[in-house]
Amino acid sequence: MSSADAQALVGTVRRLQVQRSRLKPGPKGQRAYDPSPLLEVDAVQVGPRGLSALDGALDVHHADNPDSRNVQLYNGLSVLPRAHYGLLRAQFGPHVVDGSAGESLLLETDGPLAEADLEGTLLLDTVGPDGAPREPLELTGGRAASPCIEFSRWVLGRTPGSPVDDEVQEAMAFLQDGRRGFYLTATGTGRVVPGARLRRA
Repeated sequence: MSSADAQALVGTVRRLQVQRSRLKPGPKGQRAYDPSPLLEVDAVQVGPRGLSALDGALDVHHADNPDSRNVQLYNGLSVLPRAHYGLLRAQFGPHVVDGSAGESLLLETDGPLAEADLEGTLLLDTVGPDGAPREPLELTGGRAASPCIEFSRWVLGRTPGSPVDDEVQEAMAFLQDGRRGFYLTATGTGRVVPGARLRRA
């Protein structure tokens, strides 16, 4: 890797997962965060409308999923650095394992990321069916994911429907600024596998 490539590197994909159904099922006010629908996979197809497994299963944030949680095509792809899990475990405990926050791509980075680190155009490595490199995907629109009450209760070990008290509010404040991850939008479509590099254009 050249020095220019090293400077441009945001992170390397270490884990891919598909969210098969909602992580917050149930009626409003009684919803509980449940990471069990998350499935680690060896490769994903990423496009402007979201992410899918290679068997065609659509992530629940894919715009074409019948139960889509996609909001105006801005949250079809999410990323989270492993470094953020270290922060979450230090704050909330060992049950916050890698992948449990629901991100599409888990990144190995030099440290935590902020929204400013994902500004502009980013490039994500892709491969063909034979594993050979293809043109990278352009990703834009980087923005921090807002924390929710249900995930905040979950990291605290609180029961569904418990009061949104000071402790929950403090957890939500801690999860601001991308601690829970970031959303990106793809231009074009491509296959992504572990080891893919996310770089600044």
